[in-house]
Amino acid sequence: MKSDCYTQAEWRESSNGKECNPSTNFVPTFYGPVMISKKHLDPNADPDDRVLTPMMWGIIPRWHKGPPTQHKISTNNCRIERITESRLYKDPLNKGRRCVVLCEGFYEWKKPKSKGGIKQPYIIYFPQPEGQSMFESETWTDRLDELWSKEDGWKGPKPLTMAGLFDIWKSPEDDSIIYSYSIITMDSSSAFAWIHERMPAILETEDDVRDWLDYTRVPAEQALAKLKASSILTFHPVSTDVNNAKNKGNHLTKPIDLNKPKKLSGSGKFMTNWLSQGSPVKAEKSESSPKEGVKRHSSTKDLVQGTSAKKVKEDEATN
Repeated sequence: MKSDCYTQAEWRESSNGKECNPSTNFVPTFYGPVMISKKHLDPNADPDDRVLTPMMWGIIPRWHKGPPTQHKISTNNCRIERITESRLYKDPLNKGRRCVVLCEGFYEWKKPKSKGGIKQPYIIYFPQPEGQSMFESETWTDRLDELWSKEDGWKGPKPLTMAGLFDIWKSPEDDSIIYSYSIITMDSSSAFAWIHERMPAILETEDDVRDWLDYTRVPAEQALAKLKASSILTFHPVSTDVNNAKNKGNHLTKPIDLNKPKKLSGSGKFMTNWLSQGSPVKAEKSESSPKEGVKRHSSTKDLVQGTSAKKVKEDEATN
């Protein structure tokens, strides 16, 4: 809302020509839409003017000298508890480089009840208007003229708005400029602690977004103090296919029934059949030595990578 009507954020291409990487399995180093105050780009702009631009997920340390994705520091998230002391994050914070990270939702993993079990992923997002969903574009993309107006603003599905910090890195090799960002995380609210003990800092209202972006009016210490763990989000369990960053597709965000038996992959079916039949060698040993049982062991490596649905992982830089 600006003056007596609503306005849309201005879209700007990225500083290095990179485009957004829309994905239901969005990982660090991908470029996603980030909103900032236009005053960062134009000193004469109104603090309430906003710009949307693609930025790379994972702040590039300003002291880094090599290729932008090879600094070997995990910077996709930054803990709110360390932000004012961090060598990496306190500088952009003090410069007012606060941003709003936009996405459909984020994934989080619930620890298994038993040792050796598989973590169950959930996708977490804002409650959606009746009959609309961020994950089902057919419910709203043909109605843009109906869902947006200067008088009423946006009445369509609600994207998630997460508080973040961005920084500007200049390559020492070719002087190219890259904008990159990190998502601020904090202890989970009681509503979501059963899934995971940490969560992103969510900006629930338009006032929250305005206060976070307006670094000229709201100082850093006050802006951080306003960030709270959200309890108004909704969620549903999704396929463990999302555990592998190579998997893509809309099926990753669809709800699953946890009470339904999981379908076995081709290799899984082979292993199940092999174990049920037994090998000829083990069968012979079993006959000659009935007290010796057949040991079965299987292990699953959880490929949790750093979602437009983002994976948020507690794996931050402590510099």
